[in-house]
Amino acid sequence: MSSQRLFGALALLLAALSLASCASTVVAVQDRVVRDELELLAWRPAALADVTGHWRARRIHGQAAAVLLDLAYWLDADGRFSGAALFAGPPPTYQVLSGEWTLSADGELQLGEDSEPAKAEVAEGLLRLSGTDGSLVLERAEIE
Repeated sequence: MSSQRLFGALALLLAALSLASCASTVVAVQDRVVRDELELLAWRPAALADVTGHWRARRIHGQAAAVLLDLAYWLDADGRFSGAALFAGPPPTYQVLSGEWTLSADGELQLGEDSEPAKAEVAEGLLRLSGTDGSLVLERAEIE
């Protein structure tokens, strides 16, 4: 046997032995599912102190995602808000949003007189707004 064939056979034998020594693993059914880290958070109804400040869109879900590409809000403690929304185009365009906001005792946030109230929930620096057209998850934007 030539040295080249002997080396090839030896390499094949080593590869087979290394594969045979690998333990097989089976992933449990509950660990095979992709988990949404936002759904694993402990969400609670928002209180007045939770919603004031600067917020940026982290996730846009549902029908709202078909028309809304980005969103930022500033919510004052005195009940005024200002924001900008990037709507799908062509071309995509920003629209300025402003007005007054209210938060009911049961966590319904209303941004402006003409808007539909949204269920407002908070968890770990996040604000989730849910309505009939989808949901938004906003993260608190820190200004330093």
